Amino acid sequence: MSNDPQFPSDDYLRRIDQAVAQSKPLQDWLVWRSSQDGEVLSKRMLLLLESLKAQVAAKRWVQDPLLAPYLPMVLRAWALRESSNLKSLGVLEPWYRLLLKEPAGVLGIVSRFYYPLSIALASMLLFYFLSVSIVPTFKAMFDDFELRLPSLTKWFLQISDFIAHQPVSVLASLLFGILAVYGLVKLYSYAMDRLEGNSFISFYRRGTKKSLGSMARWTGTMAELLAIGAPAAQALATAGIASQRPYLNLQSQRLSRAFESNPKTTWRAQGSSTSFAGSSIAALELHQQGTDTTGVLRELAQSYAERWNCRANLSYVWLGPIILLFVAKFVFFLVLALFMPLIGLITSLSG
Repeated sequence: MSNDPQFPSDDYLRRIDQAVAQSKPLQDWLVWRSSQDGEVLSKRMLLLLESLKAQVAAKRWVQDPLLAPYLPMVLRAWALRESSNLKSLGVLEPWYRLLLKEPAGVLGIVSRFYYPLSIALASMLLFYFLSVSIVPTFKAMFDDFELRLPSLTKWFLQISDFIAHQPVSVLASLLFGILAVYGLVKLYSYAMDRLEGNSFISFYRRGTKKSLGSMARWTGTMAELLAIGAPAAQALATAGIASQRPYLNLQSQRLSRAFESNPKTTWRAQGSSTSFAGSSIAALELHQQGTDTTGVLRELAQSYAERWNCRANLSYVWLGPIILLFVAKFVFFLVLALFMPLIGLITSLSG
């Protein structure tokens, strides 16, 4: 049953269908907004536009993980349907950036890592030049004088031979290392998602860009579904799906089921409510008492979306100095390894 007596329990599905059917202004705004960026339509944009044009059924919008995140934008645009001016939809700008901007592809990742990658590439070229041009000269000198070489010198000569004679193997090793680092990053993200129930992990991720984005989607979906009379439990379940955050989705489903089994209990008294922001739970309790909390939840969602837009992506500029430090140490040990036998030769000749 809906918590709002002015709407039948399934009337919200009909309203979603209406929002989709009357989404032509939103479609025009999305195409116009994308043209302002001078970019081709992203896969996310194409998915949303095709779903709106095909008038996908309401139940898919509330259950499909691919479509649920766009509900705040679709329903908010429908609420502004009386205005035909595209500029009136400018309030959706944070949602456009949050939901429809394509994640960085290969070129985007390369641009973010441009500085450390440039230094790494220059370093590899330097090592290759030393291995094929400089080190062989010293090796020939050592062989001519039949010098007894220290372990450090032998090690560098072996590395130099490998780089000079097995460049394909070196490149394969580098590619494997890059893939290994990429896999570790993905594994780290997966592990953090699955371990977010831990209080330390939850505290560590609080306020991050990813956390702000998921809370914007969660709160925005709650606001718009409650505004069209969706049952609070259903709105909560769909908000969890729309959040695109495994832990938040899991807690949303638990809280939704708990409230459905005991709808007279306050939201704060439900065990899973501690996993959510206190302001969101307070808004749900006011809604339970019959107060319209759409405006409050919309403001919260807008705040999360704007903070997400202002939060800078993680910078990797710090990798450059670290790579330079390793290059400097490598060059130092290389010079030391090459000149140690010569110093020993000069010392023996002078003696």
